Amino acid sequence: MAARWHHFWRWVTGVSIRYKLLGMVLAVVLLLGLAVTVQVRAQLAGDLRRDLEERGIALARDLAEDATDLILTQNIFGLYQELRATLETNPDVRYVFVLDAQGQVLAHSFPNRVPPDLLAVNHLQAGRPWQVQILNSDEGLLTDVATPIFEGKLGTVRLGLSHRRLEGAVMAATHRLLLTTLAALLMGGVAVLLLTGVVTRPIFELVEAVRAVGRGDLSVRTRVRMADEVGELAAAFNAMTEELARFRDELLQQNRELAALNAVARAISGARSLEEVLDAALESVLAALGCPAGWVVLGRDGEPIPTIIAQRGLSERFLARETAPDVEPCRCFQVLETAEEWQRPVVRAECPRLRRALEEGDAEARFDRHLSVPLVSHDRPLGVLNLVVPEGQPFTPEQIELAGAVGRQVGVAVDAELQRQRLVTELAQRQALRGQLLERVLAVQEEERRRIARELHDEAGQALTSLMVGLRLLEKEADRPEAIVARVAALKRMTDGVLEELHRLAMDLRPASLDHLGLVAALRQYVEAYSRQHGLAVQFETVGLGGERLPPEVETALYRIVQEALTNVVRHAQATRVDVLLEGRSNRVIAIVEDDGVGFDPEAAVTDGRLGLFGMRERAEMLGGSLTVESAPGNGTTVFVEVPYGDTHSHRR
Repeated sequence: MAARWHHFWRWVTGVSIRYKLLGMVLAVVLLLGLAVTVQVRAQLAGDLRRDLEERGIALARDLAEDATDLILTQNIFGLYQELRATLETNPDVRYVFVLDAQGQVLAHSFPNRVPPDLLAVNHLQAGRPWQVQILNSDEGLLTDVATPIFEGKLGTVRLGLSHRRLEGAVMAATHRLLLTTLAALLMGGVAVLLLTGVVTRPIFELVEAVRAVGRGDLSVRTRVRMADEVGELAAAFNAMTEELARFRDELLQQNRELAALNAVARAISGARSLEEVLDAALESVLAALGCPAGWVVLGRDGEPIPTIIAQRGLSERFLARETAPDVEPCRCFQVLETAEEWQRPVVRAECPRLRRALEEGDAEARFDRHLSVPLVSHDRPLGVLNLVVPEGQPFTPEQIELAGAVGRQVGVAVDAELQRQRLVTELAQRQALRGQLLERVLAVQEEERRRIARELHDEAGQALTSLMVGLRLLEKEADRPEAIVARVAALKRMTDGVLEELHRLAMDLRPASLDHLGLVAALRQYVEAYSRQHGLAVQFETVGLGGERLPPEVETALYRIVQEALTNVVRHAQATRVDVLLEGRSNRVIAIVEDDGVGFDPEAAVTDGRLGLFGMRERAEMLGGSLTVESAPGNGTTVFVEVPYGDTHSHRR
């Protein structure tokens, strides 16, 4: 069932719009005609029925008045004549009869007698002026009217009116309305066929135009025949095709630009140096824009005049002249130095290079204009890409826009290559500093080993030797108690000295409090010893840490960084006061060491290869943190260290 309905619906929707409009108009006319016919028929039947009823009541009442005198005078013959006159003068009256007060028939118009069924219906109720009842007989519907004679004291008049003439009038009116509807259908169908031809013609033309556009022909246009909705649709279609044609041209232009940019990107991606990047970019853009020659000028640090880094299609004579050290600077120098017109490509005809080429008759450099394209990265000019404009072939705005896009792309590539070269240089410097730091660490370790060995040999070894000699003397003085007591006291003092020295050595290597009590306690102990040893006022404060323990590698790194910073204060700062702050913020720990010393230039210190600062920065960066040094000659120094640590790594004592 569903399939049949779907098939039927597809058949209906596939019918031509002309026949759809015809069907809709005919359906509307037919429904309107039928509705009018039904309404008029019902209204006419009701009106005729009310008129028939009113005439019956009037006839019955007139007959009742006339019958009053006839009944009182017992003139039955006159009563019959009155009934016959009523039948003859009123064609709708089917029967008339008169009943006395007891319900007996006094006179009637029937051939033989009054039908018993008729006597059994429409009994007049007392006090009513008349009574009407519709009866259904073999001859059709009848309107039976009962009227009292002398208020019912003398009897009742019964009169029956036939509906046959009424129904004939209604049927005739219905036939006329149906004929009118049929005529309206015929005239409406013809009018619709004519009008739909006018209406659907531009629609069919529009359909053909749409099909042409679907085949790719965007030049087709439809004729706007009318100013109605169809005309507006045709005008909108024409505007749409114009916009589509414009969008297609723009899309093709963008595709050409993307192809050129992709070619430049592919050429640049395979380059391994700045010169290769510029050579590949220049070759690609010359092929994309159809230029015979071009060159790239970059401004480099330390060079007063921008140099030609890459070129294509230029003569040796041109290059030899334009790369001479005493050559007059071109407009490119002004663009790079003053940022004049660097934001967009410019076709130049006043360039000194062009003037010199024309004045000296360089046959291979026959051009009088070139397009200067800025190489831009992060809104700053890095250089200029100059493209020779062929004679008699001006650059279009699309070509200039494409050249600008290529310039931005090449500028980003040049900037990336320059950044890469700087990073490579910085990495080499860092590697060199790291090697020096490693050598220094190894040397310091060896020196520390020699110091510890020397101190163990000189102090602990001598103390142990003295202790051994004392024990031998104690053995010889076994019979002298006083001497034994004095000797034991001296040995105790000697043992305490050895223990003190060993403890000092252990503290220099790694304080035990750092492992057992944590960073705060270890730094507090170290700062107190540092202040006593060097006679400096050192203020140590902690914020936000409390009893929290940090991961061991964080505690060790921060301890060594603060230790190195305080060591640098003693060696270089000539300070009188040092402040040390240790602060915990969320998942970070911050250490600040600030002094009031003579200060220094941090940039110069890094350039000079100060391994202490480099080692401190290395320790911080190994933990994902950072180290910042703020200082200036005469203004003291502040070392700021920030190291992250996870909550899962921290623990409490």
